[in-house]
Amino acid sequence: MKKYLLISVALVLGFLGGSCGDSSSDSDGGSAGNAPTVKIEASNIADNKATITASLTSGDFYGAKVVTGIRISTLDFDYTREIQLIKYVEENGTAIDGLPYTTELSNLVFEQDYLCAVIVYDGTGRACASSYVTFTADGVPEGISDENSAGNLEDNPQQ
Repeated sequence: MKKYLLISVALVLGFLGGSCGDSSSDSDGGSAGNAPTVKIEASNIADNKATITASLTSGDFYGAKVVTGIRISTLDFDYTREIQLIKYVEENGTAIDGLPYTTELSNLVFEQDYLCAVIVYDGTGRACASSYVTFTADGVPEGISDENSAGNLEDNPQQ
């Protein structure tokens, strides 16, 4: 009985043992040392704008998708869970040619929280690494302008 149990465990581990970039699962001969890691950052958050930069921090990748400027209040899933995040980016993301990738977001709504995320694919076409960043837009509230002032209260006649 122990013999069958050990064989079963070995088979299960063999099937589950493949990881992103593992040479046993890559058709192009990648190695386990080339597993990709990726990061995404938000900078220059001011004036209802932000700069988003996604970059590969290690390893090799064979494709990537990114989503940027998604209002967190519109999401109906837990973006902190990697599988849910990867699924969302796969369904809603834009394919990008390479990393690093930089884009400028504009017309952000003041004091709203935003999500940006990136995923990368291995040689088999499987999403194997992800990263996300959240930030709060800074600038001026929508519809408020110094040029369109209602004036001073003293200038309005009392009736």
